[in-house]
Amino acid sequence: MQKQIQHAKALMEQGFYIIPLHKNSKFNSDTQIIDREYTLEHLEKPLLNKTGFPMWDVDGNQGLNLEKSKLIDIDLENLWSIKFGGMWLPQDTLTLGRIRQETDAVEQTHYFYDNAEGIDEDIMLDKHVAEFRVIGQTVVFGTTKDKVTGEPLERTWTNVIKPKKVDKDILEKIFRKISFAAKIAPHVESANTGALKLDACLKRYTKWSKEERIDFLFDFYTAVLPNDRDTKRNKMVRIVASNDRETKNAGYQSYAKYIGLKMSDMKEILGWIGTMPGIDEFKETPSRRDFLTNGIDLKALMDEDIPPLKYAIDKILPEGLVCIAGRPKAMKSWTAYKMCYCVENNIPYLGHAVEQGNALYLALEDSKRRLKERAYKMRLNKMERHPTTDIDAPYLGMGLEEDIQKWIDGVENPKLIVIDTLARVKAKTFSKGTAYDLDNELLRKLQQLAITNGVCIVLITHLSKASQDYNYDKITGSVGLQGMTDAMWLIDRGDNSPNASIIGRGRDILDFEYAVKWHDETMQYEYVGDKVLVELNENREVIIKAMTELSKLSGGKKVRPKDVNDLLGFTSTSKEGKNISRTMQRMANNLEITKSTTFGRYELNSSQDHNNF
Repeated sequence: MQKQIQHAKALMEQGFYIIPLHKNSKFNSDTQIIDREYTLEHLEKPLLNKTGFPMWDVDGNQGLNLEKSKLIDIDLENLWSIKFGGMWLPQDTLTLGRIRQETDAVEQTHYFYDNAEGIDEDIMLDKHVAEFRVIGQTVVFGTTKDKVTGEPLERTWTNVIKPKKVDKDILEKIFRKISFAAKIAPHVESANTGALKLDACLKRYTKWSKEERIDFLFDFYTAVLPNDRDTKRNKMVRIVASNDRETKNAGYQSYAKYIGLKMSDMKEILGWIGTMPGIDEFKETPSRRDFLTNGIDLKALMDEDIPPLKYAIDKILPEGLVCIAGRPKAMKSWTAYKMCYCVENNIPYLGHAVEQGNALYLALEDSKRRLKERAYKMRLNKMERHPTTDIDAPYLGMGLEEDIQKWIDGVENPKLIVIDTLARVKAKTFSKGTAYDLDNELLRKLQQLAITNGVCIVLITHLSKASQDYNYDKITGSVGLQGMTDAMWLIDRGDNSPNASIIGRGRDILDFEYAVKWHDETMQYEYVGDKVLVELNENREVIIKAMTELSKLSGGKKVRPKDVNDLLGFTSTSKEGKNISRTMQRMANNLEITKSTTFGRYELNSSQDHNNF
C-alpha cells in the first residue's frame, strides 16, 4: 500500500493526474474514470459503487490521465515497433517500460512527450503495432498482460525526467514511420532487390528527401537483416540513386507481391507514411454536358411524381449523410447504438417515430467485450431484432463504400448505417490536396451512396477544444465535413452532469434544440423539453431567488443583470452570465419583473405569481 501511495505522490508532485485501478487491470469500476480528479485520499479509501463494493483496489495498478496531464503517449505494442522506436524516437524524455517475468528483460514501450499544444485526437493506425495517444489513460504502475500471449508484464519507469516538447508534425511522422516499418519487417527477406522495390515505393508515394530515404533503408535493413551482406549504407545510396534516375518506378503492387502481402494491405500501410496510392482517382475529369439538351425542364418537373424524403427518425434524422459530434463522455456511441435498436424494433426515439428497417453499426473503437457490456447495460438483450454489427472496416476510398453497398443489397429493408467513428475510416495521409479537398471527395461518394439507396449514414466524430463562436465550427475536421453532410447533430454534456442538450440543423430538417437527461439506469438520454424553455425555467428560479436576496441587502434598490451574475459567481461574458441576462429580458417581456428603461435595472413585480411563469 505504501508503495502505491509513494508512486502516486511522486506523479502528482510533477503535475500529473493519476487514476487508481484494480489489480492486474487497466480499468476501475468508476463511470467517471477519465473525468474525475483523484487524490491520495482516493487511493487510501476507494469510492463505493451502488452495491457497496470498492470501485478500485487500494493496492491495485495506477494509470496516468493523458489528457489532464497534457501528455502524448507513443505506445509501442510489439517487438518490432519497440526496436524501431528505440532507434528513431527522441530519447531524452519521460519513458516507461515493461518487464517479462520469465526473462527480467526491460522493453521500453512508452515514450511520453509534452502536449502543451493541446493535440486532441488519437492516431490509431494498427493498435497491435503502435498507438499515438492523447486521450484516456496509460497504466504506469502495476502488472498487465501481453495483448497477444497473455503473459504478465510488470510496468517500470526507465527514464524519469521532464517530458520533452517535440513538434507535433515531427513526432507524428516518426510514429508513422515506426508503424510502417514494424508492419512490413516480419515479411522482409532481402536487402538487395527488396530494398530497391521498397525505395521505389518511398520515392513514388512519399515526400521524403533523398537523405531520408537512405537513412530509413539503412536503419530498417540493419535492424531486420543484421547479417545480410547488403545492409551497408553505400548500398542504400546506390539504390536511391538508381531509383532517382528512373522515370517510372515500381508501385505498391510489385512490392506487395515480392514480400507476400495483400495488395490492399500494402496500399493501406503506405498511406500511413505518404500520399494514399490511387489518390489520383479522385481527380475525375468532369463529363461534358449540353445544358440546353440535357437540362431539367422545370415545368415538367412540377408534374413529376417524386417520392417524398424518407427519415430513419421522423423530422430529425433524414436520408443522406448525417454527422453527430460531441466531446468525450458525451455518450455519442451509446446514443448511436440506441438509435440502431430503435430503428430495428420500431421504437420511438426522443418522442419521434422511426421508420422500421435494418440497421448497420460499425463500432470501430470498441471490442466484443465492450459491445456486450453496453448491450446488457441498455437491456438490449431483450430486443427481438438486432442491428448488423462489426468492429472492423476498411478505410474510405479503400473498400468501405463497396462493403456498405454489399450490406445494403443483402438486407431486406436498409434504413440506418452508423460509422463510429469517422476518424477510424479516414486514412491518415500526406495528400497533395488540402484537408478540405480530401474530405470533400471522400464524403461526396459516401453521401451519394446514402442518397442513391435512400438510407441514412451517420458519422460519429469529436469536437475540437478550440473556442468557436459558431457551434458547428467546433466539429473536428475541415469545413468540408459540414459542406457534405445533409444534417448535423451536436451533443453537449457538462462534466459529471446528467443534463445535456442535443441540437441539430440540416437541409431537410428544421433546426431543433432539445434538453435531455442521461439516466444511468437505462444508459440513454431521455427527452426533457425544448432547450430554450427548459433553460428559461431553470434560470428563472435562480434569478428570482437572487433578486429577492439582493433587494433585501440593498434596501429595495433595483437590480442589474451584473449584480445577479456577481452574486452567482458568473462573469457577464461567460455562457452562464449571458443566459442570465437573456432570461431577465424574457422575464421582463412576460411582465414577471419590471425593467427600468433608464438604468437597465430590474425589480420583482409583487403582483406577479412567480410560481406560474
